[in-house]
Amino acid sequence: MKYLAKLTVVAFMAFGAASTAMADDREDVASTIKDYVLGFYEGNTERLERALHPTLRKVGWYRQGTAPYGGPYSMTKDSAKNFAPRFAASEDNKGPDAHMKITVFEAMDKVASAKVEATWGIDYLHLVKEEGSWKIMNVIWQSYPDGVER
Repeated sequence: MKYLAKLTVVAFMAFGAASTAMADDREDVASTIKDYVLGFYEGNTERLERALHPTLRKVGWYRQGTAPYGGPYSMTKDSAKNFAPRFAASEDNKGPDAHMKITVFEAMDKVASAKVEATWGIDYLHLVKEEGSWKIMNVIWQSYPDGVER
């Protein structure tokens, strides 16, 4: 019986440590996503460099108002970094305090999934943890269904 009690305590301690690590990972995932969004809002390629995986694949569909969707539009890490300063200077940019809502669905020890709502639309993201840092590897996105930017 003493063995079972000790085993239970060890299991709870391990679960508590794992829960803390997962909570830290969720915060780190959200921080990476914030760098991603602010990279575009600010035209800050250093933020994008931190946030994006070298093999980034971003694909999405865009529309204005009630016009039909255009796309799919694709981006790589390099094209995202090239586009960011143009987006930051555009009339579509509402600045660094613009709409941003991050939802982390799950963060495990190696991969994570999340959603971000930004001025341009809704992005679904897959992230990978390499060498202790979270990087966005895949993004699929679309403009808001009602065509209205946030």
